[in-house]
Amino acid sequence: MPSAATTRLIDDTISRLRAAAGDQEGIESALRRYIDQGDRMKMSPMELWDYFAISSPSIPEKAGYCGYDVERMNALFERLMVEKFRGG
Repeated sequence: MPSAATTRLIDDTISRLRAAAGDQEGIESALRRYIDQGDRMKMSPMELWDYFAISSPSIPEKAGYCGYDVERMNALFERLMVEKFRGG
């Protein structure tokens, strides 16, 4: 069960992804914010991955995305995570 702060972060990310409505810049901004906020909250990279893409339904699915859009978002999320945590 996620903490209240984690739940707020997840809910905020879902709202931002919905508002992006498929716009790639908006999606990237929402994902960067989720990763940065989660890092500031001392969430591990695995926790961020779990809430974003492993747990079902995933954050993109909760935001109304499906199929190819989720795959693209997961690929973008992976790239942003590598940049953040591996200095990519």
